[in-house]
Amino acid sequence: MNRDASRSYGDPESPNAVVHGENLDAMRWLARAGFAGRFRCAYLDPPYNSQRRFAEYDDALSPAAWRVMIGDRLAAVRALLADDGAIFVEIDDTELGSLLTSMDEVFGREQRVSTITVVRSAATGHKAINRGPVNVADYLLLYAKNRAAWRSHPLAVPRRRYDAAYSTWHENPSDSSEAWRFVPLATHLRSVLGRSASRSERETFALENAARVVRFAQPRYEAVSGKARACIDASRADPSRVYRLARPARKDLLLWKGNRLLFLADKVTVRDGRPALVEPLTNVWDDVGFQGIAREGNTRFPRNKKPEKLVSRILALSTDPGDWVLDPFLGSGTTAAVALKMGRRFVGIERGPHVDTMCLPRLRRVVDGRDPAGVTRVQGWTGGGGFHVWA
Repeated sequence: MNRDASRSYGDPESPNAVVHGENLDAMRWLARAGFAGRFRCAYLDPPYNSQRRFAEYDDALSPAAWRVMIGDRLAAVRALLADDGAIFVEIDDTELGSLLTSMDEVFGREQRVSTITVVRSAATGHKAINRGPVNVADYLLLYAKNRAAWRSHPLAVPRRRYDAAYSTWHENPSDSSEAWRFVPLATHLRSVLGRSASRSERETFALENAARVVRFAQPRYEAVSGKARACIDASRADPSRVYRLARPARKDLLLWKGNRLLFLADKVTVRDGRPALVEPLTNVWDDVGFQGIAREGNTRFPRNKKPEKLVSRILALSTDPGDWVLDPFLGSGTTAAVALKMGRRFVGIERGPHVDTMCLPRLRRVVDGRDPAGVTRVQGWTGGGGFHVWA
């Protein structure tokens, strides 16, 4: 591999690289060139073996040939991952079983972290007339290289509806927790407004006063420590007060009448200057949105391009600024574009001529700050950085 100065762009000191070549050869070259064990995250969007032929690549292998293809590349990726790194591979259900088996063989079943369902479309149009369930999802298989060493960042996503269980008002938070008192939120609002509040009014008021809105939940008695069980027992025996169990490095366990005391404030964040409900990220991603991404990066890559929001979530979950990211099926350059905008270092590999017609023009626009789409605004991206091209 040689650096192509005429196609490189931006900061000449940039570590980022686009490799124009066959990805298996390129990854083996990277391992020899000092990149073994360097990458915190690898994202693969390989051909799905749809038995179709696109202008950019042939997606019509035999099942056996596809398994050999993906197995060789998974092994090459594993050699490049850091000990605390992880790999995400996106696929539909055509070769899902084969991919799962191959990843178990290469990484070990014990390194399997999650199978994430990515909802990419609705049950409308021609898809809805097919017999059987309508196919609307892709899948992300997430494996760690060493699950004991891998650490993910907890992420939260907007909750679409208010959780009606948060229906209690905390009357005296400044007093000792033993003396805390609670009344229904509706009762408190009636005293404030002089009338019954509508559901919308209750929810708005709750979000604006989240530190004083609570719910009660039954703890999993069999799953907690002996100290926690003793505290639960004491709370059940004495319903007149709140019991508190201090827990190092965790929130105190608060109990009333044997039930956990949970604050709405722990479920609220500020988005666009307003309080909003959030919940922990699950393994069903139905909020990414594949519609309207045709203009992202000013590139058209029908049926193949992935949303920048999807890649940014993967990087936010598994990396920190400055970490290395690998994409051996770079396509139109989405992973590289998002890595630039999020301050990650990247190596992307693509063999087709669309490196020059799609990928590199897209990345030049990102470097110049001329790419307003995708995650640009969310990341506050205004341009900078650069990349080298190797061929």
